[in-house]
Amino acid sequence: MPPPASSLAARLTNIFVSPGEVFEEVKAGTPAMTNWLVPVLIFALVGAVSAFVIFSQPAMIQQIQEQQAKVFDQQVKAGKMTQAQADQAMAMAEKFSGPTMLKITGSVGAVVSSFTGVFWRALVLWLLGMLVLKAKFDYLKALEVAGLATMISILGTVVTMLLTVIFGKATAPSLALLVGQFDPKNPVHLLAAAVNVFTFWQLGVMAAGLARLATSSFARAFASLLVVWLVLQTALILCSMMIAHLVTMAK
Repeated sequence: MPPPASSLAARLTNIFVSPGEVFEEVKAGTPAMTNWLVPVLIFALVGAVSAFVIFSQPAMIQQIQEQQAKVFDQQVKAGKMTQAQADQAMAMAEKFSGPTMLKITGSVGAVVSSFTGVFWRALVLWLLGMLVLKAKFDYLKALEVAGLATMISILGTVVTMLLTVIFGKATAPSLALLVGQFDPKNPVHLLAAAVNVFTFWQLGVMAAGLARLATSSFARAFASLLVVWLVLQTALILCSMMIAHLVTMAK
């Protein structure tokens, strides 16, 4: 007998304490668009508000501009540009790193990534279920799991926003907190930033959903998701280092 249907509010809150029960209901029930659409809309709203709040902090704007000025100063010292060219480049950079522009781009980015992210995570779940766990289930079911698991990201975004406001710098609950001077060109620092408490919590919740949909063990589901995460993070770190190297050479 399928579990009794609960309200959407109950599913959104129970995902934090008993995700297995929530996903049993998702598996047994008919596809419900609200299971993924509502969390994504909340995530988009919270992300936009977070971007607005973070880029309203004078300390954040100052740090961004100081980092830009440091880069141009290094180029002047290296003889790759004159001081006049550096001043002109800095003035141009400030137009795109001002509070208003950062709020707009941050808010738009939060909305776009909220929707693209949930469809991507659902695709990963669906492919892992079919190719690794040898199970067949509808993509829409995977979309519901990915959508409901987004509630963890929402909480993580709120915590990150609060930490950033409190400490006056970009701060997330990750191993990067243990790094004194974060260097975006250092692969160890980048990996530390990727090891986020809420990222692994969300991976665990999605693994619980994947295990239910595929009628598999949680360990196998989590291991498969972890491998995908490691591959993607490695690729992102390598791309970031390559881009930083190319930018440095271009300057």
